[in-house]
Order: sequence, then C-alpha cells, then structure tokens
Amino acid sequence: MNVRVISKNVGLALIFNAMTMLFCAIAAMFYGHDTSFSPLLLSAIISGLTGCFPLIFVREKSPISIGEGLLIIVLSWLLCCIFGMIPYVLWGGDFNLVNAWFESVSGYTTTGGSILANVEALPKGLLLWRSSTHFIGGIGIVVYMLLILPAADAYKSHISGIEISDLTIDDYHKRTNRIALIRVYVYIGLILSEYVLLMIFGMPSFDAINVSFSTIATGGFAVTNTSIAAYNSVAIETIVSVFMILAAMHFGLIYYFVVNRSTKIFKSPATKMFIGTVAVTGFLVGLNLISSGQETSFWHAMRVSYFETISRASCTGFVNADSSVWPVFSILLLQWVAIQGGCTSSTSGGIKTDRIVIMFASFRAQMKKSTHPNAVVPVRVGKRVISNDVVSTVGVFVLMYFIVLFVCSAIYSVLGMPAVDSLTTSVSCLSNLGAAFGAEGSMGNYSAVPSLAKFIMGIEMLIGRLELFPFFAVFSLSRKN
Repeated sequence: MNVRVISKNVGLALIFNAMTMLFCAIAAMFYGHDTSFSPLLLSAIISGLTGCFPLIFVREKSPISIGEGLLIIVLSWLLCCIFGMIPYVLWGGDFNLVNAWFESVSGYTTTGGSILANVEALPKGLLLWRSSTHFIGGIGIVVYMLLILPAADAYKSHISGIEISDLTIDDYHKRTNRIALIRVYVYIGLILSEYVLLMIFGMPSFDAINVSFSTIATGGFAVTNTSIAAYNSVAIETIVSVFMILAAMHFGLIYYFVVNRSTKIFKSPATKMFIGTVAVTGFLVGLNLISSGQETSFWHAMRVSYFETISRASCTGFVNADSSVWPVFSILLLQWVAIQGGCTSSTSGGIKTDRIVIMFASFRAQMKKSTHPNAVVPVRVGKRVISNDVVSTVGVFVLMYFIVLFVCSAIYSVLGMPAVDSLTTSVSCLSNLGAAFGAEGSMGNYSAVPSLAKFIMGIEMLIGRLELFPFFAVFSLSRKN
C-alpha cells in the first residue's frame, strides 16, 4: 500500500470539509455572530491544516491500485465523520463524544437520525452545518474521488461500479469523469429548484436551503422539532414529496430526460418498480389507517400515508405525522419500502430497487428452469439479459444486507433496546433512513439509546452508505497484507 498517496487523497477530502465548515462559520457570523461561529471556525482550521499536511510532503503522482482506491474511499468517509464531530463537541450542549459521533455519521451518511430532543435550540450556524454534512454525503465521496483521483480509466470504472449497477450503467456515457459531472449537475440543479419552489410557497429562506440539502441528499435533518409537519402546508409537503422521489431516481436518466428529452426514465424497469411500489404502498397504508380508525378523513389519510411512504421509500426520513402509532400492517409495509430503497445512482439508501428487480427476474428464471430442467433460461430484465456474475453479486449483496441487519438488531437487543426498536432501528441505520419506530420513531429521537449502541449504529450507517462491499473489502485487504 502506498501510504503517502492514500494520505494525500484523504487529505483532499478533509480540505473539502474544512471549506464547508468555513462557509457555515461565515453564515453564523451573518446570523448575529451566534455561538456556533467559534466552534465552526476552529473546526475548519483543524480540518484544513490536517488535510493540507500530506499535500505538503507528498508530491508524486503514483498510480493507484483498486485496493488503495477502496481504502481511500473508506478512510475518507470515516475521517470526514470524525472531523465532522468537532463542531458539535466544541459547541457542547447535548453533544458528548458519542452523541457527536452519532450526529456526524448520521449527517454524512444521509441517515438523518438525531440525538436532539430540541433541534430548534441549536444556533443557525450549527443547523446549517448539520444540513451541510447531508450535502457532502449526498454528493458522495465516490463522486468526489472520481473527480480528483489521478488513476487509470479501468480503476475509475471499478470505483464507479460501487454506485452504478450493471442494470443501469449503459445509461451513462463510458467516461467516468462524465458520470461524476452528470451527477453533480443533477444534484445541484435539484437543490436549487426545490429551494426556489419552497421559497415561493412560503418557507423561510434559511429553512428552505436546509430542507433542500436534506431532501436531495435523502437525509432528513430538519430545522424544526416536528420536521415538515411544522409547516402544516399541503403545497410544501407536495414539493418535498416530488423532490424526494426525484432524488431517489437514477440521476443519469433524469439528466438525459432534461437535456435530450430521452424517455428512458419512463422505460427503466427500476423506475417502474420504484414508482409502482410507492403508489401501491401509499394507497394500502392509507386504507389501513382508515379501516383501523386511525384516520377518519380519506383525504388526510392519503396525504399522510403517501408522504410517509415516499419519505421511507426514498430513505429520506422527513415526517408529517407520527407513524409510530400506526397499525402493524402499515408499519410492515413501510419497513419493506425502506429496505428496498430507491434506484441505483441516486442518493437513496437501502438494497436499491435495481437489485430487487434482478432478484425477481432471477426468481422467475429459476421457476421456469424447475419445470424445464434441460432448458437454457437466461435472467432477463426487459429486453436485457443479465449475466450470471451480476445475478450472483446481487444475491451475495442481499444476503450480506440481511446478515448485517439481523446481527446489529441482536446487538441492540442485548444492549437493552426493545425488540421492535432494535429491528426497525437496524433497518433505519443500514438503509440510511433515520426514522425508525418506537422511541426512535417519526417524532422521537435517539437520545435515550445506550452509548455503545449509538457507536455501533454509526458503524452500521457507514456500512449501509458504502453499500457493504467496499467496507468489508478493506478488511480483506488488511488480512492479505
């Protein structure tokens, strides 16, 4: 391993964070020089100096192996989370070391769970910093590294494959720099579009930029204690819902729809399944709320059910009602859409709809094979034949996902959390959703969770955000060396 080159590229990630901290410090000064100014400024200096240190002493441009690239990505995420703790720790309040770790990781991984019972007590500079960690996490260290790593095309293609499945990779151009730039264009464009619309429909400017950061990153950090419910506005809920859906869809297909008027976005099997899942689940949840007596108005039942369904399917975590008290059937449906998640090459979490599509296609092929043992039955998604390697990789990913899910659930139970809380919290962390059920539900928080559980939850969030393979691959590299 070339330690110098690894440290140099990780340093660039820390410098990017330092610049964001400095921007938030300037915002704190603009908003009356609030109490977050000094913590943010000092954090920017510490992060910036640490990031610059390897750049001073490492000047060569050595080729980077796949193993080194994976290590750079994992270390960048980890160190960003660690240095992202500094503003919280320096500010104080509820932020001891464990709480600062949880809040920082939750922000960068776009999970959106919080230890804060009173979000509105934070100064504006720190509120903006929370949302900015969503912004950084949403755009992704993977994209950041694609733009800066001086590596060969083959290496970049491998790294881009972490977030772009074989089912959708053909929808991009071949050059991975182009892939990264397309994602940045769509990401920034969606943020600006939502910000303007929220402002038009009455949301304060500061709230609008924070909510836009969180929505497009599918993060869920809000600047009010009751999330989107605080605005009590159908227009605002509709805008946020639309952009949560867009943020959970394939960014390449969005780009080509806007630029080239391409209709591939409407033909994509993953898009169809994602939209279909949201439509059916939202309707069933709404009917369940009415039949159980939880809601008496059909309109209001559909309003809260669809918002909650979209929020969980996109792994955002915004809320407009307390879903923790909803019927078990509704909770089970909402848990499934969170596990499924959005589409590949979006900012969403979960297993990803593309992989679910491939799994169903593989199941259909196996059923045909069982009735015609001698037939060659390829796995097809639409008109495309999926290779056995891809099917195998998807199967391993899904298996690993559920293993991590249940192992972490068991650990949380052992540490004293109730069974429902343990399972739904594990789903929330691994799918980077944020809102669970029980005490950690829509209107709750993670303040009462045991400290060790909070630390492990941070690790689980990182595993989910890195989509399992890169995280565990780093450990296999360390054993090999």
